[in-house]
Amino acid sequence: MKTIKFIFTLILICQSFLWGSGSQDTSDSIYKEKTESPIIIHDSLGRRVVLPEIPQRIVQTGSSAFLMNDAIYLFPEAGERVVAMSDSNQKRGYFLPVLDPEYDKKIILPRTINIEEIMAASPDLVLMKDFLFSKYDKEFQKVGIPVIYLNLESPEAWNADLEILGQIFGNQERAEELQKLFSDYTMKVLRPLERLKPEEKKRNLILYYSEKDGTGAFQVPPLSYIQTRMVEMSGSEPVWVKADLGKTWTKVGFEQIAAWDPDQIFLISYRSPVSEVLEIIEDSPYWQELRAYKEGEIHPFPMDFHSWDQPDPRWLIGLQWMASISHPEFFPDLDMNKTAEKFFADFYNISAEDYRSKINPVLEGIE
Repeated sequence: MKTIKFIFTLILICQSFLWGSGSQDTSDSIYKEKTESPIIIHDSLGRRVVLPEIPQRIVQTGSSAFLMNDAIYLFPEAGERVVAMSDSNQKRGYFLPVLDPEYDKKIILPRTINIEEIMAASPDLVLMKDFLFSKYDKEFQKVGIPVIYLNLESPEAWNADLEILGQIFGNQERAEELQKLFSDYTMKVLRPLERLKPEEKKRNLILYYSEKDGTGAFQVPPLSYIQTRMVEMSGSEPVWVKADLGKTWTKVGFEQIAAWDPDQIFLISYRSPVSEVLEIIEDSPYWQELRAYKEGEIHPFPMDFHSWDQPDPRWLIGLQWMASISHPEFFPDLDMNKTAEKFFADFYNISAEDYRSKINPVLEGIE
């Protein structure tokens, strides 16, 4: 219950954060002189960025493109003001055309940074994930383009980054609405699970399957990743919590998986069809001896254009699904199809008709 109370406290924190001292001003002096009332934003790294006015030509660039773009498009102004973005296809097609009828007019950039292509889009602001700062920020400073870095990797980071996006788009009302939605959706899981006794918690495992050079491997997330947080928030204990993991996904062998002996396994596959991963498991005599396999407790994560386990807004419905699988007694009336339809309406203003014709046909894993 400590985890639930801790997260509940963080989510209900006031909707702005104090930023550390020593942040740097990355905007060029020319920008500062354009207006007497500049917009001052502190990004996820605590950097002080000064914009002369609300940006009208925004470019999103770099890797983790779909996380950034799905966050940006939570604001109705994005369709008009975002002029270029990195390719966000995870091999399941493009989500943004569902939201933006002008999407085909956007400049689609490669995920590898190319300053010349970015400059050609004439941006007045660039948005990137914060882990790219050390690699690219000096290049942007040389050409005088203001850059804001976002994190988007945890419930707390989302709360802060939504406020930043509200400043960027000049729409603090929408930012506050979204912060409340994030809190409301999270509490739909946390409140029922307050009745969960410690001995009733499951011991669960997240496994991400990936292939490189024709060789497949299973990996577990570090403790700081949203996937681990989701296991905890859904009323379970991550079986790998005592493992010595790094800062990114860590490969694990079957012997370790068997030693953990999880009650349930939640399976993720971003690039390969999850049906192919299930075939690998079903064809293995080793996996067939695993308790979770025998009890039918291997559950592929739901996905539409993107998997619901990632730190995209979809993690909110992924959390509800995971909690209902682990503790169905606390969510007897949960209909995940209706939940997903409401989610896309609440967060992206997608109509019921568009949900049924454009989202539902690519939806997998909720039945």
